[in-house]
Amino acid sequence: MKKDINISKRVQSKDVCNCLLDNYSYFSSDWIYHQWNWLHQNYSVFNDLVKYFVAISLVRNTLRFYDQNGVKYNYEEYYARNEIQIGEFNISELAKEFELPKETMRRKVLELEKTKVIRKEGKKVILNRSNYNLIKPINQIRITSKYISKLSELLFKQKIIHKVISEEEVKTKIQNEFSKTWLWFYEFQLPLMISWKKFFEDIHILYIWGTLGLNQVYNQKNKSKMEEIESIVFDEYLETLLKDSGAGLNIMSISEMTKIPRATVIRKMKYLENEKLVKMNKKKQYYLSDFTPFKVSPLIKKHFKLKSDFIAKIMNLILVEEIS
Repeated sequence: MKKDINISKRVQSKDVCNCLLDNYSYFSSDWIYHQWNWLHQNYSVFNDLVKYFVAISLVRNTLRFYDQNGVKYNYEEYYARNEIQIGEFNISELAKEFELPKETMRRKVLELEKTKVIRKEGKKVILNRSNYNLIKPINQIRITSKYISKLSELLFKQKIIHKVISEEEVKTKIQNEFSKTWLWFYEFQLPLMISWKKFFEDIHILYIWGTLGLNQVYNQKNKSKMEEIESIVFDEYLETLLKDSGAGLNIMSISEMTKIPRATVIRKMKYLENEKLVKMNKKKQYYLSDFTPFKVSPLIKKHFKLKSDFIAKIMNLILVEEIS
């Protein structure tokens, strides 16, 4: 006899979202590091985040095909081969998704072909993963699992879910159902990154701006007592962060942390200064400006929905128990 599932144990995305917004400071450093780490490791592949996101958008489409047709791979099975077949793609559709000019997208795809990341064999389109195997997401899975587990502790405390989910449980579930769970990860991350690209006009500006944010979060965390900041809600947290953040970062430090060339960092920082998103002190250290909450809060709140949908899906794979 087939087993049924206990749907009553599931967590709703809206409950996850409310918990995150109401306790933002408790999770802030974990989340900012989660996103910064993903950008950092992805930039290292091609020194071009857009090119990398185009490549994984093609992988996402293949994962969707797997999911729609009941094809499942765990982590080891998925990475057993260096090459995977991807579906045919349309330059115009990619340009539309990434909100880029068609010729810019064509150039990105040609660059992927020249470096043999993508190649065509008759009607087949092959993606060669050996060029970026150094960033198999084992570290990202660990960071994501830790974040989801930490959130489960608070959801359990608020009696929203019936148990705390351990980091190991999350990691094991993601790896065992990798082709499904990493499809969800890409479906959450890609729209979020495209949204930031539209806001900043350049995704690499997000990476630099996020590096400043990461520095300020850790400065503020080290200066404050945990009990003083744990319950601060999202809007109040941004104000507290800007008041108590301490030292900023100079151009050289930003370049070293991001691996973006110094001249490029200088150019991107000028954009951020013009947009009043960063300020510079007498030591020529940059930090987020007081204008930041007004500019970015509405967008970040929209992103909470994407993040909460992803987290709820992963949690429900574990929370929804089988009934004999």
